[in-house]
Amino acid sequence: MTSRNLDPVLARQLKRLALPAELQGSAEWERFLDSINEHYVHMNDDRALLSRSIELSTQEMDGLRRRLEAQRDNSLSLIAGIGESLGRFASALADHTGGTPAARAELASAAKVELARRFQAMLDGAALSEDRGAEITGIRDNLMKLADQLVSLLTRTGERVSVRKELEVARAVQQLLIPAQAVIDHPPLRFAGHFQPAEECGGDWWTVAELPGGRSLVVVGDVTGHGVSSAIITGAAKAACELALHVTGGDLTPDVLLELMNATLYRMARRQIMMTSVAAVFDPARRVLTVANAGHPFPLLVRHHITHPILAEGPQLGDAPGARYDASQLELHAGDVMVSFTDGATECENDKGERFTERRLRTVIQRVAETGAKGACDALVEAIGAFCGNQPLVDDLTLVVASIE
Repeated sequence: MTSRNLDPVLARQLKRLALPAELQGSAEWERFLDSINEHYVHMNDDRALLSRSIELSTQEMDGLRRRLEAQRDNSLSLIAGIGESLGRFASALADHTGGTPAARAELASAAKVELARRFQAMLDGAALSEDRGAEITGIRDNLMKLADQLVSLLTRTGERVSVRKELEVARAVQQLLIPAQAVIDHPPLRFAGHFQPAEECGGDWWTVAELPGGRSLVVVGDVTGHGVSSAIITGAAKAACELALHVTGGDLTPDVLLELMNATLYRMARRQIMMTSVAAVFDPARRVLTVANAGHPFPLLVRHHITHPILAEGPQLGDAPGARYDASQLELHAGDVMVSFTDGATECENDKGERFTERRLRTVIQRVAETGAKGACDALVEAIGAFCGNQPLVDDLTLVVASIE
């Protein structure tokens, strides 16, 4: 190889070196140049190959970037379309919250069909690649499943709203059936009451009334079942009690009062809903306490730190048309305390599933009876609250404490 065939870069470098002439003509020099020149040629070839590879890679990256941008734009368009479809679906569901459950379900199903139609129209108008057909089908199926879940949720929510409204009505009725004052004075008698509704309405109620001759009547009732129907029966029982007092001028005994209330509830509820109740008449002038019971927990009488159940039995109100109730009479003494309660007081539970029980109630009232009606009632409420903690009540809780001051 001669110098005229040298790599241009190598030729320039040799020229800069200005080598002696005697070196340039020898055979060894020519072989040395051939070796170096071959190396430069290979370097040029490698450089050209690398440049071509970089160029091809750049072109592929540009193509990949364009495809990714197109897929991104398509995905954003698809997401926007889904969002718009779901938004319209939600608006349609919001318009279908009224009416009966069956009507709401029918309208919600119609909204789901409209969602499917809108979504399909959006897909038909979108510029989506054919290779995404399976993906789009999956999205459509999942969207329809979501719509089914939303329809089901709407139906359940509507049912819960209806139930909640019924419970609110029942609770409002309950609140109207109990005295507005927690403490009622009929000297020498004092009455203190506490009513605490559970999460579901149970139908507890209590009342105190003045009778002729300085006597006083106290009635406590507990309707079986829950909801508006039970609240209506509770109202009927209270109305029957008030009517009996009005018609007789208050000249009636606890057993007769329960008989009148039983006749009313039997005609109304036809044994579908019944009530337990206890009625007591205090006669301070004669120093007599008369008690009649219709399947209710026995009231407790505390005298000289000893607790006695007041035994009087009879069927629940509304169980039989001609039920009769036997009355028990006890002699009254100064300082006597009587506690009437519903089973919500003794059956409430703590976080271990243990019930408060009548035994605990007796222990507390026996200890605090000397504090009078108000102090004893407050102490019972505090003891039950401390025992149950944050556990919700399973039934309404009613306490009525009467004391002879």
